[in-house]
Amino acid sequence: MKTNKIWMIGAALLIMLTTACREESDKLITYDHNDILAFNEASSSFAGKFKVTWNGLNQYYSLWDYEKEQGLDWDAVYDEYLPKFEEMDNRGTDDPVTDDEMEEMMRKVLSPLHDGHLAVRWKNHFTENIVTYDPSNDRIALRDDAKIAHSYTPSLMYYKDLAHDEVMTKDGQPIVMEYSTLCEDLLNDFFYTPGKGMKWITAEIERIESLTSPTDKEKSDCKHLKELANELEDVESMGDADRATQIYNNLSERYAILEVPGFDVIDPGFIDYGVKEKFALLKGNIAYFYFSDFSLTSYIDPPSKFFDLVNDVTRNHVGMIKKVWLSWFNTIQELHKKGTLGGVIIDVRGNGGGFNNDSKYVVGALLPSGGFQYGYCRFKRGTGRYDYSSLMPAISMTMDDEHEIVDDRPVVLLTNCGSVSMSEVTAQVVRLMKNGTIIGKRTHGGLCGLQSNELFSLNYSGYIGVENVTPVYGYIPQLASFTMDMEQLEGYGIEPNIEVDLNTEQFDNNGRDSQLDRALQFIRNGN
Repeated sequence: MKTNKIWMIGAALLIMLTTACREESDKLITYDHNDILAFNEASSSFAGKFKVTWNGLNQYYSLWDYEKEQGLDWDAVYDEYLPKFEEMDNRGTDDPVTDDEMEEMMRKVLSPLHDGHLAVRWKNHFTENIVTYDPSNDRIALRDDAKIAHSYTPSLMYYKDLAHDEVMTKDGQPIVMEYSTLCEDLLNDFFYTPGKGMKWITAEIERIESLTSPTDKEKSDCKHLKELANELEDVESMGDADRATQIYNNLSERYAILEVPGFDVIDPGFIDYGVKEKFALLKGNIAYFYFSDFSLTSYIDPPSKFFDLVNDVTRNHVGMIKKVWLSWFNTIQELHKKGTLGGVIIDVRGNGGGFNNDSKYVVGALLPSGGFQYGYCRFKRGTGRYDYSSLMPAISMTMDDEHEIVDDRPVVLLTNCGSVSMSEVTAQVVRLMKNGTIIGKRTHGGLCGLQSNELFSLNYSGYIGVENVTPVYGYIPQLASFTMDMEQLEGYGIEPNIEVDLNTEQFDNNGRDSQLDRALQFIRNGN
């Protein structure tokens, strides 16, 4: 059934992704089945890839009026670059087009587009490699906080000594909690934690080899442990955490008989929905919360559809993520009821977005029920370039359950250029709150929304092609975003109220965070 579904989606896309007359592109065009071979051409032609991409964007892209205001002539792009791609097709196998050459041509065509989510993948039929180009990466690379933004993870070690000294955990330690289900962190736990995983394997090999007369079972175990260790070395050095997790899981099942402590299968759900959280109650009753992704819904809502909760290890991971969030939320509730809450800091630096529903668990947990309008949006409602829906209110979800409304204490959002998508929705909400302040650096500029592709037939937007199936695949948001003042900030981002650079030398040396320091100063002093 899955294969048939993919085929039907692909066939529908083949019908709609046509090589229609460019001259008519500003008008609604009724496309028919005559161009059903467009993807077939793209599988062996660079010009074919270009035409599928150009036409797909021409029909599905949400920002053509904005791009026109910015000076982009999409028709002129067609006229200029189609001959160049045809020239590439004329090169034979004795002079094959390299991946770098193809990527550079993709850059020339796509770099003017401002959408912060847009990514296009082409399969080079000479090399069989997939090449991805994302215009926003080039823009972000020019930002002064680009290097740290996407790899940023806050360190609370410096702030543990500054945690509130009146509210303690049962063992007398300040309230500082953190947990992660990111695959890279789960793998690191396996490889570097003493007493289990790779450390245990190494120690067990050394123990058996030191025996004067090992048993046959010990000899067999040692042999297999060495084989396993060799295979795990490749996993440890692999840069792709998702792929490493898949190989790790295969090894875990294959070598289960060795009963290596901590060699547990990592739930595949963590590949898509892994998240890192940090909560601290800092001096002055300031409730700080960091989370790496808007994936909280998969842990707080009934999570059985996301994870295998029959597995004890997975169930513990899921429970710990929910526990950290609940600690932050409940602390705010308790302190606000007492009138002793100093303020709230929400840290979305480096957060690439995720579920819309997560809004109600973050800033929506501080606002009244019923949603919060932060701007407007519109959909693509036809295949013509400018066929858009009327503007509709853009609403951020807020918590329905009874909860404290935090409108009388400062709420600070920390951002940088790695704050994308739902992080930027959150920024739009916070900057409209009477007690909200954004501190840090300008956000990424990827505000246009994404939805699942089953709404394609309603909104005439979404993906180009089928990922890992068609030779061209485009990842395209379905709706355009506007502020309450009718601005489009796509490709630019949201400016902070207070701009502060992260002092990377200080951060690397002792974990002190200049942006977090500024947020604490603002909450404590009011400026």
